[in-house]
Amino acid sequence: MGESTRRRIWSRLVAGVVLALVLAIALVPVAAADEASPPPGDADKVVFKVGWMGDIDNLNPLIGWSNNVYEIYSQEYLLMVGRDWDTYKPDDSGIAKSWEVSDDGLVWTFRMHEGMTWHDGEPVTAEDAVFTYNFIIDNEIAAYASFVVGIDRAEVVDDLTYRVVCTTPVASMLMLWIPCLPEHIWSKMTAKEASQTFQNPAPCIGNGPYQVVEWKKERFLRMEAYEDFYLGKPTIDELVFVVYQNGDTMVQDLKSGAIDAAYSFPPAQFDSLAATEGIEAIEFSWFNWDYIGFNCYEGKSKGHPVLRDKDFRIALEYAIDREKLVDLAYGGHAWPGYTFMPPNNWSDPDYAWAPAEGEARDFDPDQSRALLDAAGYRDTDGDGIREYKGKPITIRLWAQAEIPDLQRAGKLIAGWWEDVGVDVALSVHDEGVYFDNIWAYEGDTYVPDFDAYLWGWDGYADPGQSLTCFTSRQIEGWNEFGWSNEDFDRLDTLQSAEMDQYKRAEYIKQMQAVMYEDCPQITTVFPLKLEAYRTDKWSGWQRSNNGNGGTFLIASMPWPYSELTPKVAEQASTAASSAWIWVVVVVVAVVAVAVIVVLVRHRSGPSMEE
Repeated sequence: MGESTRRRIWSRLVAGVVLALVLAIALVPVAAADEASPPPGDADKVVFKVGWMGDIDNLNPLIGWSNNVYEIYSQEYLLMVGRDWDTYKPDDSGIAKSWEVSDDGLVWTFRMHEGMTWHDGEPVTAEDAVFTYNFIIDNEIAAYASFVVGIDRAEVVDDLTYRVVCTTPVASMLMLWIPCLPEHIWSKMTAKEASQTFQNPAPCIGNGPYQVVEWKKERFLRMEAYEDFYLGKPTIDELVFVVYQNGDTMVQDLKSGAIDAAYSFPPAQFDSLAATEGIEAIEFSWFNWDYIGFNCYEGKSKGHPVLRDKDFRIALEYAIDREKLVDLAYGGHAWPGYTFMPPNNWSDPDYAWAPAEGEARDFDPDQSRALLDAAGYRDTDGDGIREYKGKPITIRLWAQAEIPDLQRAGKLIAGWWEDVGVDVALSVHDEGVYFDNIWAYEGDTYVPDFDAYLWGWDGYADPGQSLTCFTSRQIEGWNEFGWSNEDFDRLDTLQSAEMDQYKRAEYIKQMQAVMYEDCPQITTVFPLKLEAYRTDKWSGWQRSNNGNGGTFLIASMPWPYSELTPKVAEQASTAASSAWIWVVVVVVAVVAVAVIVVLVRHRSGPSMEE
């Protein structure tokens, strides 16, 4: 064999061996990519990834309002008083381990857990709890103002004991959703800075089991387990919340294993996920409702004046087919609703109320037309549109851009209202537009600029807290409708101070009846929350609230992720797979070396002979 031939053979063999080695090594990142989730995690850490629709709005718990961000707050900060996972009633999972109240219900004394520290190592003391209460009370912090009605002040007793002094009994004291804030950080700010401009950038300083360490807006948020959490470091090292713009993409990532759990996915995907091996899909009601809010404000307003008329609003409710909304807008994953308190959320006592049979304003277009006629809203020129003071009535109806269910509902509702003679200008807007227009100002004057909108609320576990948001004193605050009703306000004062929970439940039911009668809003459905999670990769899944609630993303306690552990079999399988890949790599490398040695020897022989 000639020298040139040997060189060609040598080059091709070496090239082939090198190519095989490169391909074998390339198997490692390819296999890893199959297991990875967006964003990539540390292979040495236990990482749990949740996909959700919609981003969070602000890491500052005095500013943030989106449903998603409350899940972050519940992991970053301990509440003053926690909630039991099974009963959802007060327990010692907050900063307080025990409490007592005076006979007159005016003084509460709380004793805190020992050994709690902030994420920067500073101890959590009664000074922090007292600062949080007094900062909210003294500065009338809007997000929590309705919670502290009836509370005069908080006082330090000793390092781990504080008292809350009330002017009237506060029945909801143990269920207030108030996170404890670090006094040594927040006291350095003015109230305006703390409640309007402070962004609380990562890494945030809280006292919960996890700390926010990274936030990429509209992409993901990452939390790390706090090493010195007073109950011990959580098993999961990192929580990653991945933002999706497309729900179908999120579902595919869950199926592929790129994420471990998904929240608020498209209802059309529910059956597919439920049928997927290794995935559990659940639906549940969680103190939440969807509704149409009306601009009822009696002051200066840019809302259509017909909406200040109770009879007009009631007529519009008769033109809504809730059963079709459930089927067509929510894919069957909702319950028809009439008031803010969904059934199957409370027990002993149950706070839910609904109008009696025959009193509910169910779908009846003829009744809707008759009421509009009786109220004086007639079509005098025969163009099919009713008039107010000689002009056609056109109602601006908004649907939320982030929620496809509400957009589908908006189209149906617009058609039904037009069928009874009310023109509708339907448009889709993101929540930023809602906030800018519902809480609009001209200088310092409140001038709401909207007619009607579709939105959803996740209420508080304490129903009185939810209803208090719609009292007259909350106009320009949580009371989006600008609605004022003396009877509603009177009942709210009674329920807020009633320490007998059964008597309080009766007041709360009466409040719902008053709101239903006056119709400042129309509760359309109780949409069911949709969750799905990997049971083949994780064990320890538990549903909350006596099995009626979710397994995560319930924004109320630090424990949803504490019981989860990666399945050993899954880890072993992954490890075995990785080991197999490296075996291939080593074998190929050894073969390559052997071939090279043989070729070198073969090539050297004739040279030596020469």
